[in-house]
Amino acid sequence: MKSPYAIIAYCSWLVLGLVWLPGYFMSKNTANVPSLAMQIPASALLAIGFVFLLSPWPRSLNVAVTPQDAFFGIIGVALDLAGVGFAIWARLALGANWSGLVVTMKQAHELVQTGPYALVRHPIYTGILLAMIGTALTRGTLASYIGVAAGFVAIMIRVGIEEQLMGNRFGEAHQTYRRRTWKLIPFVW
Repeated sequence: MKSPYAIIAYCSWLVLGLVWLPGYFMSKNTANVPSLAMQIPASALLAIGFVFLLSPWPRSLNVAVTPQDAFFGIIGVALDLAGVGFAIWARLALGANWSGLVVTMKQAHELVQTGPYALVRHPIYTGILLAMIGTALTRGTLASYIGVAAGFVAIMIRVGIEEQLMGNRFGEAHQTYRRRTWKLIPFVW
């Protein structure tokens, strides 16, 4: 049986999906799609990460790594809700420039530097990673932590793709933006 903390974490992911769903229909038209050679594996790895994070399968990996107690549950829910909130804030700040599942350059794409983008260049990924870590803490299983690791690798691949795409599109403006912001973790990296 899932803990009440894990149930809260699962519900937060549902809220994130419901907030993001309209974005698939309200984003600008795509102008450029970079090579899918790295995007497809990264997206597949991210999906696998979420399966490990949220699913009760594979059962052999659902052994406890951290306790499912109030301490880890409360910390996990706090991280999860903070991450989901940060990702939603970033998604709303990005507006119609959002790509969704496949990294793209939109027509009349803007280099958004406000809201959470004033702190980090990839705040959606920051929020997702934080929420994944929080969810893993609420579950406490080896599978959930493998899911976080897979998600981290997938996100790092996507960050590299986006950094190159934005650098090519915005040139010196992106370089200036890179110099004054952090990549994923405010004040750290």
